[in-house]
Amino acid sequence: MPVRGFASFLISLSLVAGTAPAAPLDFNVRGELRNEYVDLQEGGGVNMVVPRLDYAVTPAWSLRVETPFVTSGPAFEGKDNESGFGDLLARVSYRAMKGDGFAAVVGGEFIFDTASKESLGYGKEIFAPLAYASIDLPHHDSVLFPLVQLYMTVGGDSSREDVHYTSLKAAVLTRWPDQLYSIVEPHVIVDHEHADRLGLMLEAEVGRFINRRLALWGRPGIGLYGDGLPQVYNWNLKAGVRYTF
Repeated sequence: MPVRGFASFLISLSLVAGTAPAAPLDFNVRGELRNEYVDLQEGGGVNMVVPRLDYAVTPAWSLRVETPFVTSGPAFEGKDNESGFGDLLARVSYRAMKGDGFAAVVGGEFIFDTASKESLGYGKEIFAPLAYASIDLPHHDSVLFPLVQLYMTVGGDSSREDVHYTSLKAAVLTRWPDQLYSIVEPHVIVDHEHADRLGLMLEAEVGRFINRRLALWGRPGIGLYGDGLPQVYNWNLKAGVRYTF
């Protein structure tokens, strides 16, 4: 499988691509199921089981929906464990540019205040415009995915803290023998709600193709900088399965 075709199936955040060599960065239909545990700085933790569906309306337009089921840990906000539906996420993406070894996407996410219990969501309606690119690095059998996204509160519970921060990521996907791949992704946060303080996290994903449509993966992460920032965790661990239709 060529690097671009391989990468198109694995872009960590939102590109869902086809496998035809003539259109390696066209959107496609993909399903994912992941489990994620987050160990929080304020104590306790949160576990999420997240089904995700990416649907290609056209080769250049895609819709995404995530419907998380959330369980909060015993020490979170001083409460007992709580479980229920979390905040629904919807994303619209448009592939604005495509060239030889390059593509650029713009879009936006909407996070809706749908959590069944207060501890399981933001308590806010959030809009998060985004832009990212896919850049082939053929000499390293890799692909670079820089991303910028701004999260901002547009409604919700006035008693809950507003959300307003910029997220900067630069994932590098590398293909290895035996249908293995890796992703290294540093993640910088600029929290505008807290005096533009900086946070830094690092995640690394390792996965394997079972066949040309199905992949299994695991992704640990660690918080490196940003004491007290709500986006920065102590550590997290994700694992999941992806299937391209």
